[in-house]
Amino acid sequence: MYYRLGAKRDGTLHALQCRLYFNAGAYAGLSGEIMTLGIEHAGGAYRIPNVSIQGSCVYTNLPIGGPFRGFGVPQVTAAMEQMVDLLAKRLGMDPLAIRHQNVVERGDKNCIGITLEYSTGAKECLEVVAGHPLWKKKEVWKKAAGAFKRRGVGLACLVHAMGYPSEVPDYANAKIELTDGGKIRVYAGVVDMGQGNASTYLQIAGEILGQSPAEMELVLPDTEKTLPSGSASASRCTYVYGNALIQAARSLKERILSASLVLSPEKDIGDLAFSHGKIRHIATGREISLKEIAAKMDPSERLCTGYFRAPAARERSETIYMGPHCLFSYGTHLVFIEVDELTGEIEVKEYLAITDAGTVLNPQVYDQQIQGGIAQGIGYALSEDLIVKDGHIQTKDLATYIVPTSLDVPEMVSVPVELGEETGPFGMKGVGEISINGPLPAISNAIADACRLRLFQAPFTAERVLKALLDRKATGA
Repeated sequence: MYYRLGAKRDGTLHALQCRLYFNAGAYAGLSGEIMTLGIEHAGGAYRIPNVSIQGSCVYTNLPIGGPFRGFGVPQVTAAMEQMVDLLAKRLGMDPLAIRHQNVVERGDKNCIGITLEYSTGAKECLEVVAGHPLWKKKEVWKKAAGAFKRRGVGLACLVHAMGYPSEVPDYANAKIELTDGGKIRVYAGVVDMGQGNASTYLQIAGEILGQSPAEMELVLPDTEKTLPSGSASASRCTYVYGNALIQAARSLKERILSASLVLSPEKDIGDLAFSHGKIRHIATGREISLKEIAAKMDPSERLCTGYFRAPAARERSETIYMGPHCLFSYGTHLVFIEVDELTGEIEVKEYLAITDAGTVLNPQVYDQQIQGGIAQGIGYALSEDLIVKDGHIQTKDLATYIVPTSLDVPEMVSVPVELGEETGPFGMKGVGEISINGPLPAISNAIADACRLRLFQAPFTAERVLKALLDRKATGA
């Protein structure tokens, strides 16, 4: 990568030039698409009026390069966020202040010239960090380092597109049913790979139909039973399928209440309410079970579908292949690290993640997504190094390719900025990928803060850190 970032004396960013080179390996695979997302995010979450971005995919004799969580965004975020810190140091500015001055707000244009028409919470994330106890105690904490230890604090501002680009239709079809036994059954056409979106679907339908998830049934993707809803990728699952499910659930709700009008002398569905497994007439308290209602309905009436297509950017961009995005999530990460001067080992002590991903529907799943991305990003930043020699992979197993364990992951504080996205299901946006973008640049900035040296090659292994410390000592820098 090559980055050149320019600013006025007051810290206002005014120019960016970058050249991106992506290692495709022997075959293109999805390298072009990964490069495209990298180009779209190359300027980070900042207003920069003058931009020149070029990207290239390069064939090499190395293993094939494919998608990783973040899909090209972690690499460019790492470069851009280090450049912002370098610029802040040159201008004598606080790293948070220069970011707060330049991050995009709703109505601004991003680095490829797309107007941000939807919720944009980058500035709000920075403001939460500025008021957080961890930020306020950072200088005292750094001074308390023990013998042969150096402490540093690093910051990174994040942005991540959600959904498919504008020239790829991003849609989902939902199906929901009232079964013969009076259960609500949700047919989910998007794979749950462990991120917990399936349980959130039950929560969405249950909110509309007055049922707890434990009372409902779920059918996971099945080409015979569920409807096409696209891939489980691009931070899109709950946003797109959730919106389709809301439509289907509301249709089923109206049909069930219409079939329950026997309870209402006034024949007004507004007099009726869902209660666990039953419909109740509010005024009299009379009830009828959903099983009884199902028996009164034709099978075709008990099955409803919903369709949703995500909004696409109205503006076109000649900069990127497949078109730009229009919906983005935002975040700010703050990391506290300790460097051992004798070994070069870096220990991540504390981690704060502030995220604008709209309204939080399921707090547990939300925190797990954020924390999982951070843990994965710490491995990307500190230990995961694919070593290839003469065309052969040297790090063949988990004894040589080191991933973080529970002992390597610090206490993580996750704070949502719930601005709410008008187009999202109950106001949510995608949160699946954004958190992996923060650890590498935040840790790199923290190393520079602790040791007054900057490493541009990740991962920042103990060997590389120690060599940099010894080299600096030898040169007297």
